[in-house]
Amino acid sequence: MKKAGLLILLAAQLVIILAFWAWNHVNHTMGNQLAGEAVGQLLAYGRLAGLLAAFAILLQLILMGRVKWVESVFGLDRLSRLHHILGFSLVVLLVLHPVLVTIGHAKQADTGIFAQFIDFCRNWEDVLAAAVGLGLMIFAIIASIAIIRKHLRYETWHIIHMTFYISIALAFGHQLAVGSDFTGNRYFAGYWYFLYIFTFGNLIYYRLIRPLWKFKKHRFVVSGIVPESADVTSVHIEGREMASFRINAGQFMMLRFMTKGFRWQSHPFSMSCLPDGRHLRVTIKQLGDFTRQIPDIKPGTPVIIDGPHGAFTARQCHSLSAVMIAGGIGITPIRSLSEELLNAGRNVHIIYSNRNRASIVFRKELDELAAAFAGRLKLTHVISEEPSWEGEHGRLDRDKIARLVPDTSDCDFYLCGPPPMMMSMRSILLKLGVRSGKIHFERFSL
Repeated sequence: MKKAGLLILLAAQLVIILAFWAWNHVNHTMGNQLAGEAVGQLLAYGRLAGLLAAFAILLQLILMGRVKWVESVFGLDRLSRLHHILGFSLVVLLVLHPVLVTIGHAKQADTGIFAQFIDFCRNWEDVLAAAVGLGLMIFAIIASIAIIRKHLRYETWHIIHMTFYISIALAFGHQLAVGSDFTGNRYFAGYWYFLYIFTFGNLIYYRLIRPLWKFKKHRFVVSGIVPESADVTSVHIEGREMASFRINAGQFMMLRFMTKGFRWQSHPFSMSCLPDGRHLRVTIKQLGDFTRQIPDIKPGTPVIIDGPHGAFTARQCHSLSAVMIAGGIGITPIRSLSEELLNAGRNVHIIYSNRNRASIVFRKELDELAAAFAGRLKLTHVISEEPSWEGEHGRLDRDKIARLVPDTSDCDFYLCGPPPMMMSMRSILLKLGVRSGKIHFERFSL
């Protein structure tokens, strides 16, 4: 119901924008521009592209602003995917707006397109700033293309992405200064101000004020650094009034360690133990420059926590049994979530895939959990690159899943691991007849 309500709210904003735009151009001082000459139509639809582009930009900020009343309904993973899709679609609107408007005004003034563009930049208020903002915005979007981003350091990509906010500030002025939709309609202008204030109000609260308020209340600090394997480290976090910090098993937090080399970066990490109201634990594999420095963090280091986030929780499970399929460090949310489901009386089967036995994280904890819940927890390790392993060998494929889980009729499936593995497992489960609504996963592409 909440999801439907938010979608209706979104649709209502689009209806309002289209209604204002249509009213303005049907009742234009130069006549109905929607049914008149080609010049009027070029200008009208160019302005519509600008309005929709600006609205899409504000929507982007809400999608990735970690806005709790939106994120709790859809999950940050789905919002992140929508953010990426909308970002590339946004390029079309961003290009259409100046192209159509420039062509329209050039025809109206009987001049060339390039000459008209130069005139805009020289003589129209805030248009030059908007042109610079447009260039920065498209640059930031292009830098997010996977084939380009993978060659950039995280810090470099993050700085480039931050130019998006600069571009919004540069483009804002020209909308209200020269946009005829606003200059001739004070009600539409007031609504447009409201959209910006509402969006940036949510962004400032959820990205800045809320995490700082939680830090002030709880005073989170690193209480211990524990190596789990050669390249995996657990970080234990404690603080004041920890019982009032509400987090569910399976959720993740954006952590910012306030020490040299870390304070300018915030990264997502899942809870790797069942929340107990006393401490938190995240378990981190060394996969890049940031994570390789995790073992160097000293106890007592303050931590700013943004979260919790995510819908990868026990609330998604509506079956008597749950099958948890983990790959590598993907065991972290599976570890905490499995214990919560077991405590709730459900049967759990953990299928944990690794290259070799040395890569198994929480092996002792998982064995102890299996012993504590004997008969209701089945633990299957699958090793792909160690011939001497006496258990399941090879990679997880359709035949192996069908054999390990012969009855999928009353099971929910939770997947966590490398994205290719999760997509492969989802495809396999769908082919085995599992409904998509019973397959749960999150990808942390934030």
